[in-house]
Amino acid sequence: METSETETLSLFNVPVLIVGGGLAGLSMSLFLSWYGIRSMVVEKHPEPARLPRARGHNARTMELFRAVGLEEIIREAQSPTAANSGMVRVESLMGHELAHLSEGLSADLSTITPIEGCVIGQDQLEPILVDQIKELGGTVRFNTELLSFEQDEEMVTSLIRQRTTGQTFRIRSLYLIAADGNHSSIREALGIQTQGPGTISYTTDVAFEADLSAALRRRRVYLYFISNSALPDGQAGLMPLDNERKWSFGFPVHPERGERREDMTDERCIELIRIAVGIPDLAVKILPAYPWDSVKVGVWEQAARYAERYRSKRVFLAGDSAHAVLPAGGLGAGTAIQDAFNLAWKLNLVLHGNAGPALLDTYEDERKPIGTLTVQQTLQRHFYRTGTAESTLIDSDSLIFGYRYRSAAIMLEPGADEAPLTQHPTTQHGEPGTHAPHVMLERDGWPIPTIDLYRGFWTLLIGEDGAAWREAAQRLSFRLLVDSLGENGLEDVSGLWYESFGVGTEGAVLIRPDGFVAWRETGNVDNPYATLERVLDRVLCRRNMDAPR
Repeated sequence: METSETETLSLFNVPVLIVGGGLAGLSMSLFLSWYGIRSMVVEKHPEPARLPRARGHNARTMELFRAVGLEEIIREAQSPTAANSGMVRVESLMGHELAHLSEGLSADLSTITPIEGCVIGQDQLEPILVDQIKELGGTVRFNTELLSFEQDEEMVTSLIRQRTTGQTFRIRSLYLIAADGNHSSIREALGIQTQGPGTISYTTDVAFEADLSAALRRRRVYLYFISNSALPDGQAGLMPLDNERKWSFGFPVHPERGERREDMTDERCIELIRIAVGIPDLAVKILPAYPWDSVKVGVWEQAARYAERYRSKRVFLAGDSAHAVLPAGGLGAGTAIQDAFNLAWKLNLVLHGNAGPALLDTYEDERKPIGTLTVQQTLQRHFYRTGTAESTLIDSDSLIFGYRYRSAAIMLEPGADEAPLTQHPTTQHGEPGTHAPHVMLERDGWPIPTIDLYRGFWTLLIGEDGAAWREAAQRLSFRLLVDSLGENGLEDVSGLWYESFGVGTEGAVLIRPDGFVAWRETGNVDNPYATLERVLDRVLCRRNMDAPR
């Protein structure tokens, strides 16, 4: 690091310091940067991920990337396997198919969202996020680790070290985000306990090249689970990386028995790959996992645990530090990225003085129940996929789009406390605390989905006879985006908007930056301005605006 950078860093104050440069930390920085909040990411590894790791990103995750203008850039870099579908449990690729697996994700989500999921490896996605963060003014520093931190009522002071030079710096930030993974040192330093079964297993991540066309028999499957007694623990997994010659292979390892990644030689991996494929003399080339490491095999701890708290004063947990999720349906990466967006828009409002500091408490109130449920459900999916235990699944549509928030940032309606945490999204009708319904509208003859009306901002949607709500919104000191049916060419061509949102022609719906319904009024009221002021005071926690931020 150059001297000028050292001098700058030694005196540097940043609103938000993020520890951990994986998907959770980079997404947090991306969303904050998009809102104009400066952040610094420190990551101990020398560069972004080189193994694909997290590969599938569900439609809800892509909604958030769409909100900040990144959806198309990500889709342009998606995997050649994006059109693959389904999961199969087999004896080997050449052998019998034991089961076709389904976890309740609809093939057609067009009634729930206009957005599709995306298949892109973590090794491809992380560099995109880094580039976008830098373009928006954020800072990402690899080969840099957190040594210690302390916090008081006004600030967090952290000591970080650049690992190649050994230089240390003090960073003062208003908030610290712990995105430092399953074994979070920050979580441990805060004394935050975890619950759940913990480590389920360790598995390898082996990238290899081979011609498997004979074994595939023209199948284009997303993921193969191998159940074969000749494999370690009788289990393995195969996933295509390019639908041609590149594959990812995983099998269980047991560190507690002295098994090490250093012992996973090319010969051993090739032997197991041949068993999984079912071709004894298959030509296989093992690819390196990390450019800085002579050992070619990655080892991945598969764990299921969740933190008892997501916040300690000015420090927040996000991603794996808050919930270690088993790989299933993009739920691990998706839950982490949704954590990041939920906290980012709230930090934006608090740091700009537009919301009370108590708004930050709603991050834990909203995300902790979802993180806990996701940990539990991915454990059930692990049992289902591997056939190792009985399982009880909530369908993926409900898990991804049908969850419900309950917090001070929502004006809950009667009965909301008794409503289930998740339900199928097609049974929801705009209730506060739920994902806003998808309705296709038109503006001047051009189709526009409702999700594009509130990309990352607070938005008031009004029925065609609700002009009083627009007039009231224009008087507010807080900026709301306002869209009215029947105005500026906006038309409900499907005729579904009122039924979907549960309001009448004089009604109004307040949508949060994350696309969740904060409040609704079915018709007109005597004083729309006073009503909106009261609602915003509540959902922005503005009654205690003078407390320290």
